[in-house]
Amino acid sequence: MAEQAQRRAAEAQPQEKPPNDNHALEELRQLIVAPEQEGLAEIRDRIDNLERRAEDVSSVVAEAIQMRREQGDDHALAEALGPTIEATLRDSVREHPHVIADALFPVMGPAIRKSITETLRTMLESFNEALEHSLSWRGIQWRIEALRTDKPFAEIVLMHSLLYQVEEVFLIHRETGLLLNHLTAPAVAAKDARMLAGMLTALQQLSQDRFETEQGESLQKWEMPDLQGWLEVGPSAVTAVVIRGHAPADYRVRMKQALEEIHQRFGAALERFEGDAGPFCATEGVLAPLLEKRLREEEAAAKKKPYAVLSVAAVALIAILAWAGYVSYRTYQWSTFEKALQQEPGIAVTSFERQGGRYRIRGFRDHFAADPELLLKNAGLDANKADFQLTPFYSTHDSIVTSRANVLLAPPAGVTLSVKDSVLRAEGTAPPEWIARLKDRGLWIAGVHEIDTTKLQDAEIVALNRDKATLQELVLLFPLGRAELEAAQENNLAKAKQEISGMLGLAKRSNQNVQIEVVGHTDTTGMEASNLPLSRQRAEQVLRALERAGIKSSAFRPNGVGTSEPLRSEDTEEGRRLNRSVTFRVTISPAPTAAPPPPAASLIN
Repeated sequence: MAEQAQRRAAEAQPQEKPPNDNHALEELRQLIVAPEQEGLAEIRDRIDNLERRAEDVSSVVAEAIQMRREQGDDHALAEALGPTIEATLRDSVREHPHVIADALFPVMGPAIRKSITETLRTMLESFNEALEHSLSWRGIQWRIEALRTDKPFAEIVLMHSLLYQVEEVFLIHRETGLLLNHLTAPAVAAKDARMLAGMLTALQQLSQDRFETEQGESLQKWEMPDLQGWLEVGPSAVTAVVIRGHAPADYRVRMKQALEEIHQRFGAALERFEGDAGPFCATEGVLAPLLEKRLREEEAAAKKKPYAVLSVAAVALIAILAWAGYVSYRTYQWSTFEKALQQEPGIAVTSFERQGGRYRIRGFRDHFAADPELLLKNAGLDANKADFQLTPFYSTHDSIVTSRANVLLAPPAGVTLSVKDSVLRAEGTAPPEWIARLKDRGLWIAGVHEIDTTKLQDAEIVALNRDKATLQELVLLFPLGRAELEAAQENNLAKAKQEISGMLGLAKRSNQNVQIEVVGHTDTTGMEASNLPLSRQRAEQVLRALERAGIKSSAFRPNGVGTSEPLRSEDTEEGRRLNRSVTFRVTISPAPTAAPPPPAASLIN
């Protein structure tokens, strides 16, 4: 520092000597003030330079926190650091959750397992007690008593079976009276908060008075309605228990042993105790055995316990078997449904898998196949557990093709369609227009390669044949030896006119040729030479009557057969009368089709 001041003083000297002594004074001032100015500049630089200031603070921050803690001001330090630590922890959990998970893993695993184990143990104990007191004649009697006295069943069981039960255990610091640890027996209902607070206050007051009576003796016991408390006093701690019933004298020995073990293992912590009960959580392993429970007739209960355990095991086994049976049955149902779906016409299943508790079914389905969800419902299965992904396609199964043909062709009543080996068969009677549509569009249907109409009848041809049969059954009668109809034959003649008119109309619409032969007959009375002309005259007479009725057609042909074609035997008069008649003989044949039109090229030429 002095060398720098001297150097600066030398630099500040002028090249020429001033005319007065100011130069000497300036040099003296530099020698005296320069070191302080240099120090001030150094301090100013450390204050203004943030990096240097941060470096200085970082070197003493740990010692500063330790010093503040030693001064007993932890609360202010916690308040200052709390928000920063909370924000840092929150950001770390959001950005790097696996780091926190890895850090908490050694603690969370044992804590969770311990909680689950304790819950299962309590549940099994309660279930075992319920079996012991319910599945017996004594349990039934107790239930009757509970109904009779209007008391809870649990209270009746407790009154008859409980010898004693340690419901709560307290570990209290003797000097301060503060609670170090507290355990409650499983399945014990929580006490009234005010009563528990009053009891703890009394215990704290007793601990502050060193648990001594006026005669100088240590307080060992206190009582409340239905409850009693036992205390065991040690040098630094006190154990207190709340007992329902009457505990044996040897129980106090176990209390002393537990208190001695606590003083042995936690003596240093008890001496340094300043209000933090955290280190004494580990005393739970020592205090937990004090939560005893004994029932009357303990030996008999001990003998029954294996049976109760066996009962529990049997019930558990039955439940497991029932669940396994249910699962197996459901699996069998789904397997059966899969096989049925594989065999369902119009559905092709390519995969049937179970994923995440649901069945995913992939494949193909024809539009005319059965609805898979309806099949699932009919099988008694839950449709919400199935996910169908079926792609549309055309199935060639006979039943599916039959359904498709029925929808597309819409057959009339009386017509049945069926498909076998890609051959569409139609049976029944149908109008000629529908038959033409069948022949024209039937081969358009997917899965149909051939059409069989051998058993399909044209409705008009059927009607034509029906009229033919009716006409051929008519018999027009004539008097003996005459060619005029009997007077009573007008109705038969009118019916013949109606049938012939209908036949001719149907034949024209259905493109059929009809030939009607009017046949005249005679009986054997008289000479054959005269009977033959008479039979022809009778046929011509009927033909003229039809023509007078407006029925003129080239389809008629009169014919007289005389006695050569008798209708009946002439053993009776009725037989001879039927032979003096005219009948009709009808021939139906397809009309010749018209010649196809000439090719387009010939029309152009």
